Amino acid sequence: MNEIQANRKENFITRDHTYVYLGGSLLSLLGLSLWHSAASPYSFIGDGSILGMVLAAVCWLFLVVSLLALLVKWTHWNTYNDTIMKQPCIVKASRYLSYLAAAACLLLVADRVVLKLAYFIWFYMHAESNPASFFGSMMYMSYKGRSMLATGIWNTIRIALLGTAIAFCLSILLVFLRIQEPDKRDNDFVKFLKIVANKFASAYVFIIRGTPMMVQALIFYYAGFALFKKTGLTVTEITQIWSFFISGLITVSLNSTAYLAEVLRGGIMAIDPGQMEAARSLGMTHWQAMMKVVFPQAVKNSIPAIGNEFIINIKDSSVLSVIGCSDLMFMTKSVAGIYYRALEIYVVAAILYLVLTYLSSLLLKYLSKKLDTPAQGIPSSN
Repeated sequence: MNEIQANRKENFITRDHTYVYLGGSLLSLLGLSLWHSAASPYSFIGDGSILGMVLAAVCWLFLVVSLLALLVKWTHWNTYNDTIMKQPCIVKASRYLSYLAAAACLLLVADRVVLKLAYFIWFYMHAESNPASFFGSMMYMSYKGRSMLATGIWNTIRIALLGTAIAFCLSILLVFLRIQEPDKRDNDFVKFLKIVANKFASAYVFIIRGTPMMVQALIFYYAGFALFKKTGLTVTEITQIWSFFISGLITVSLNSTAYLAEVLRGGIMAIDPGQMEAARSLGMTHWQAMMKVVFPQAVKNSIPAIGNEFIINIKDSSVLSVIGCSDLMFMTKSVAGIYYRALEIYVVAAILYLVLTYLSSLLLKYLSKKLDTPAQGIPSSN
């Protein structure tokens, strides 16, 4: 595998490329524009330095060669392939010169863009007061409120991960109730139990999926608080037992249970009915056939959607801030309240959520590849 990758890199360097002059000219122009921009205290290519002049000279040289090729092509439009610019040695030299121009552009980008950005970030983070600029205020508030944001990120990940895990366990029970159908061999009592179980699971899924999680969070929190209050406990004692975090975790768990139950039910329905018949013909009971034959395959096929539910919970946990759960959204509101600047820190929160969901997506793809389960085109369980 490594040998194949090495050969691909070697072929890329040695083969001719389309639009060498056009692409190299654009990079050279970008490099020259950056070279004329002001350097930062972190720059290793100072204004008027020898290294900077060498990089600029490389860019100018490629622009001259590119302009020469353009003039030759303009004057020899129909016979350009027979001109000196199409000689193998000239083509090869132009290709390698374009690589030098690209390298010069990358060095200037690193110096004038990356290091300058790093300097401004450090400068704004250590400012004496909240800067008036939008970017400066983002950096300042993020740095000053880093401990609060870190706590919010940690609680968001815990709620999403634990909530999805608990919901998966509960969804197995719920989907078992959901697929119960009366059988001719069942007595009246068993038929009644199966009908009740099926109707209960269907009603649960219908109600949970038909109401917003924000409303569910408020109902669960205040209902639980009211139940504990009837026991005679004080408000302080109740908050120690029925905390915002526990209430938020239960909300996410019960909400995800309904969605994962439908995911698992779809996975079970996708299994060939002949496998259940084969298991029953071997003497297995219905429960044994479900647990040893059908369920394992359904769970494996549903892993991408289960992982997708985890990603959804990372984002949807933001609604738990309405009950005071110290997730990322609640901590973001707290930071905004301290500095009386909202837009800047909300943009930071959006970036943090984007990073969390992106990393979770990468992890999901890795696990799906290991389990030989396709992760592309996963529909949202919501």
